Amino acid sequence: MKDILNFNDLIDALSECCLGEDVCKCCKNEKCLVGYCRKNLVTALKKDITIIDGAMKKIPLFDAKLFDEKSVIDAIGLTLCQCRNCSEYHNEDCIVNIFRSACEVILLGNPHEYEGSVLMYIKSIRKINDEIGCKIYDSYLKHKNSSDN
Repeated sequence: MKDILNFNDLIDALSECCLGEDVCKCCKNEKCLVGYCRKNLVTALKKDITIIDGAMKKIPLFDAKLFDEKSVIDAIGLTLCQCRNCSEYHNEDCIVNIFRSACEVILLGNPHEYEGSVLMYIKSIRKINDEIGCKIYDSYLKHKNSSDN
């Protein structure tokens, strides 16, 4: 699985989202959206898997801490490049879906369904929040162009 996903990029992007203990006062680990993602990324990496059964249902939806919005948007753009872009093989408990969904909770208040296509996803996010949708699309293009080179 390590050849399918770039775990290092995902971990780096996740680290950028956290504002640290200076802002939060103490780390809540997996009770925090970033900590929850970190725990699942490490699990997926160690076990060489992409699916973590039941993880989507355990996302801490009521984490109201502040995160770096620009970094969260950029993390979603990265996850869209990591996704296979197919509705047929999409799995809710895929580590990429868990990561992206946690970022959506930070930005939009709830996870958003991924319908298997980046363009359909961007279009539906823009209906909820046009500005954030446009920023996610710009981030996606930036990551896509850098991975093509």
